[in-house]
Amino acid sequence: MNLQTYIESGILELYVLNMLDETTNAEVQEMILRFPELAEETVSIEKALENYALQNAIEPSADLKRKIEQKLFGSDEILSKNEIIPISELSDYHKWYDLVTAHFPHALQAENFAELIAENDELKQLLVVSSFDIEEESHADEYESFLILKGRCRCTVDNHVFYLEPGGYTQIPLKTNHRVEIIDGPVMAIVQYRSALS
Repeated sequence: MNLQTYIESGILELYVLNMLDETTNAEVQEMILRFPELAEETVSIEKALENYALQNAIEPSADLKRKIEQKLFGSDEILSKNEIIPISELSDYHKWYDLVTAHFPHALQAENFAELIAENDELKQLLVVSSFDIEEESHADEYESFLILKGRCRCTVDNHVFYLEPGGYTQIPLKTNHRVEIIDGPVMAIVQYRSALS
């Protein structure tokens, strides 16, 4: 495969902007896992877009900023059974940590813990605390992703190995073997499952 042609196609920009359908998104993730050059290019695109956004940012009024923050981070919104704010690589893990520990304070003392945060027909989110490695698994009908809130772990997705710490996010492609080893535990994470049929 000609990686330069793949890069020049613009698909990585669409991936970073979250403008691909679920199937194509998973295919791009698989390519990024297979080819380190694509992972580097993706990081470069993310930095360029972030710099562009910062240079052209317009500060919202105090009232608008309050409304946006309440919508994005208000606990009633995030922890609603009907309306879910999906996690992503842009999620602020500090805010998620504050929210879930306020609603599930016993999770702070737990070694192993799992609690449903929110669920609808397309998406399910759990707060998970684990001191034990997560055995290898794969999913055929749902995309799994997780955002680390506390601790450190080693992830193996197919043959690709990487480490995640607080703020780290990953999404697992469909039908892909993956496992998680706890390095500095217990690890606390938001684990999200999105139906592949939606």
